[in-house]
Amino acid sequence: MIKAHSKSSIFLFLAIAFAVLSSLNTNAQSIIYDSIGKQKVALVDVRKTYERVIDKGYASIEMYEYLGNYYYHDKDYQKSKMYFDMLFKKYKLSQISQKSIEIYKTL
Repeated sequence: MIKAHSKSSIFLFLAIAFAVLSSLNTNAQSIIYDSIGKQKVALVDVRKTYERVIDKGYASIEMYEYLGNYYYHDKDYQKSKMYFDMLFKKYKLSQISQKSIEIYKTL
């Protein structure tokens, strides 16, 4: 059973994510047309969005892990380490995914 505290944290995260995603400027979005369905599809640069959210002081464990993993796989180890350092300073080891722990050990 999910505790009430974690439900409220999830709700808060989703509310902030929705607010940020709905207020993005056009630099972080591009509109493309689906070649099969001929429908407009908006592409959002999640990396840029998460960085803006973190810069404004709102962050979550998922954002730090995503950015750390993104930059690690993009071979930008300095930025990857920066986001993993923030992750490990703000959250307990038991809250962090095993994958992120393993990547952090290699940096």
